[in-house]
Amino acid sequence: MATSDKNQEHCLYADWMNLQAEELSDLIRHSLNLNSNDAENTSNNDAEVKAVLKKIMQNFHDYSDRRRRLARRDVSAYFCPSWCTTLENSMFWLAGCRPSSYFSLIYALCGSEIDSKLSQFLQAEDGDTMGSGFPHLSASQLSAIDKLQRRTIADEEKLSTQLAMLQQDMADMPLALIARKAGPTYEFDSDVKDAIHRIEIDMFSIMEAAEDLRLNTVKEIIEILAPVQSLEYILAAKKLRLCFKSWAIERDREHGRNLTFE
Repeated sequence: MATSDKNQEHCLYADWMNLQAEELSDLIRHSLNLNSNDAENTSNNDAEVKAVLKKIMQNFHDYSDRRRRLARRDVSAYFCPSWCTTLENSMFWLAGCRPSSYFSLIYALCGSEIDSKLSQFLQAEDGDTMGSGFPHLSASQLSAIDKLQRRTIADEEKLSTQLAMLQQDMADMPLALIARKAGPTYEFDSDVKDAIHRIEIDMFSIMEAAEDLRLNTVKEIIEILAPVQSLEYILAAKKLRLCFKSWAIERDREHGRNLTFE
């Protein structure tokens, strides 16, 4: 069972990263088509982009569901996955990306230093745009994004607190008492297994809530953005993810660490 779990976890991640590369190519193709089309085709373009985004979000949902099914049996593997690089693992938050980081990408696409200058955009007229490579982000959109970001950060803090409390429990009853009474061979007996199992149940609950937060945050961002904006945003997110993966692999190789499942 252990070998089967490990293989399934690695294969699921490998399939997901391959899908990211395929979706990125598809998004780039659609982006180029949009840039070459006339403004008169806006409604047709929006319908086409919405169909692409719907498919991508469905793939995201499916991947998350499969992760949860595997994590229910082996949740600790997802908090420090062996199928990821050390650099990736160091950046993870509760078995995945930190949802509040999604907003940093929006601000980067809008221009620079939007965090420190957000108030002046919120005071602008609704028809005003950012004037950068990211198309037509209005003041009302920025306001909605700011509210969503604040709510997301608050939800993150609640989950981080739950994990901190769980980590503190590792040094509390019953594990502390079991360890104190353990013999020189540190038996992995039924009492230890039961205690760890209870911890993993709580870990899975936290991970599941984090997965929901990741999914819902992306969904709400796409609802705030216009279809073309969403396409450019998801395109940039996927390219960043694939680039970071490639850079992290090379970083591990520099230190003599080779990832078995790339």
